[in-house]
Amino acid sequence: MEIPYEALRVFAVVARLGSFSRAGEELLRSQSAVSLQVAKLEDVVGRRLLDRTTKRVDLTEAGRVLLGYVGQTEALLEQAGQELEDLDRLARGRLVIQTSDTTGCYRLPAILQGYRARHPGIEIVIRNATSPRTVQAVLDHEVDLGIVTLTGLPEGLESVPLFRRRDLLICHPDHRLARRRRILLKDLERDAFILLDDKCSSRRLLDALCAEARVRLPVAMELSSIEVIKRFVRIDAGLSVVPEVAVREEVANGSLAAVDITDMERAPKVEMGAIYKQGRYLTLAARSFLDALRDFPFQSAPGLGG
Repeated sequence: MEIPYEALRVFAVVARLGSFSRAGEELLRSQSAVSLQVAKLEDVVGRRLLDRTTKRVDLTEAGRVLLGYVGQTEALLEQAGQELEDLDRLARGRLVIQTSDTTGCYRLPAILQGYRARHPGIEIVIRNATSPRTVQAVLDHEVDLGIVTLTGLPEGLESVPLFRRRDLLICHPDHRLARRRRILLKDLERDAFILLDDKCSSRRLLDALCAEARVRLPVAMELSSIEVIKRFVRIDAGLSVVPEVAVREEVANGSLAAVDITDMERAPKVEMGAIYKQGRYLTLAARSFLDALRDFPFQSAPGLGG
């Protein structure tokens, strides 16, 4: 079966916009020309790819399958173009990185500052997402590199360990636990908690530790941002468990108190690291940024250790 690439490209635009007329406007073609390309593609594959209604165009099951491969094809063509550009030198390019808000806020800025100074021609795009979503984005060729929790990674990924994450209990400075040095999870069942939602890998790890210790934390709020969580804890709305690197400034200025959790100290350390798709061509920009990550002194740099 020989599938015409131009028809695939037109089909992908129609699927994305849900409209033949809007696809024609974007492609600078008539609606009839767009319809002809999609009809040609359906003839080649022998299946209906789009359900046409008066208001919208929707993908059939066959259309969804084919669209997935179109996305992979476009990603490979983009990589090919980048590899050809890399034959010259590391003077320009585009690098897409995806990671959590904690890593993006507290770890990447110092690395990016040095990298951009050395490679000013590289366009860097940072996307924010949980570790599970970042893993999927890397597998789907949507991003070049991800920085995630390395626990339980699926097959098809290469990983580079970078640093260990250390989580702490945080509370208002006047809370009864603020002067404790260590505490057990079982001692926290009477306090309200403000935690990340269960889509985050750090929340899942905490839930696993609680299950192992037979502890049920009273969760008053579930949020998607550590910055928002810190604000609620600062007004004594509850306790939380967050990465140590995210609260160094607040602990230093006395607006928050932090307490070690013995259960977490005893548990295996959580590795954070960079991931990329196995077998994917890494651009010079991606390879050079990966080298910068490997060389960065995470454990000793101010505000970046832990």
